[in-house]
Amino acid sequence: MISTICLASFDLPSHSSSAFVLRYIVPRCPVMLYGPMAQPGFFGLTSPISDFILGTGHGSDREYCAQNESIIWKVGEYNPGQVRGKVVKLLSCNTGMMLGPDLIKNGARAYLGYDDDFLWIADSIYYPVPWEDRTAAACLMPVIQSLNALLDGSTCAEAIAIERQGYLQNIERTDNELLSSLLEHNNNHTVIYGDQSATITPRPKVTPPIPPPPLLL
Repeated sequence: MISTICLASFDLPSHSSSAFVLRYIVPRCPVMLYGPMAQPGFFGLTSPISDFILGTGHGSDREYCAQNESIIWKVGEYNPGQVRGKVVKLLSCNTGMMLGPDLIKNGARAYLGYDDDFLWIADSIYYPVPWEDRTAAACLMPVIQSLNALLDGSTCAEAIAIERQGYLQNIERTDNELLSSLLEHNNNHTVIYGDQSATITPRPKVTPPIPPPPLLL
């Protein structure tokens, strides 16, 4: 079974979040739509034959958008065959408000995402190597840990619990009040809809060290 990994990379936030997925998740799910390929046409080819869909990019309560704000899904205006039977994770702001429940209504097994903005600090000095940005990592690595749990065969509920625990652990580790508030916010707005016991086919593990991936700069 394949995954659809849709990674926008056209501004600092999308470049940063997608880079963490490229670094730590894509080696286990090598078929991906990155940068210019993160568009509706390519997405429509791979999503119907996937059991897991992961998307980065911008979002709203009704939409998930990928490269250059191209709309992948909009409430009431997408092909249900793209989501039917899938586990969906969107690292995209606000999609948990209306889009997430709509995906479940149209047959998705589970949706994992956020019912408000997903917040982190990305420093442009790390643009060539975003995964070395420790401040960004404090918010993004709990997501990565959750995704790896899903790829290991954990349930959606277990994966979300790992993500939330990561935020709480990083709150305890930092004395940066702004970072702490961002972590608390993300923890409070992480949501799951649908079948919380849903799993995907486990993916092969990758043994570190993993070579850094090429990026669009």
